[in-house]
Amino acid sequence: MLVVNSPDFVSFSDADLLRVVTSGGRRPNLLVECTGRSAEAIVDRLRVLCGPPVHTCRLPGPLVLPAGGFGTLVLHDVVGLTIRQQVELSDWMQRRHGAVQVISLTEAPIAPLVRDGRFLEGLFYRLNTISISATGQY
Repeated sequence: MLVVNSPDFVSFSDADLLRVVTSGGRRPNLLVECTGRSAEAIVDRLRVLCGPPVHTCRLPGPLVLPAGGFGTLVLHDVVGLTIRQQVELSDWMQRRHGAVQVISLTEAPIAPLVRDGRFLEGLFYRLNTISISATGQY
């Protein structure tokens, strides 16, 4: 697990790693745990690193998935997904054939929700290709 905890969100070496995993052709899905940090500030910083176009979906609320087969989908706060939305997202991720990277932000750990049956285990693992913990204070 990459721990991102400098006052500037990431240290120089971590920023290089994030730039690599958010650019290029094959980009893994990222799960960012925002513990003690503003998820909004992290979304703003990630937007600079992500491959365009960047689609942002604020949750809880309607789940709007990009129709195009490229870019980045930022899910801001993924624990706000209903079970129905989780199924829809999982199906979308399974059938998409493009290069859309999914970056999910959460201010609460998802693993306990999986254990309690409130978050789909398969979706959790699909979203959690690389985990980043953004901790600390500004």
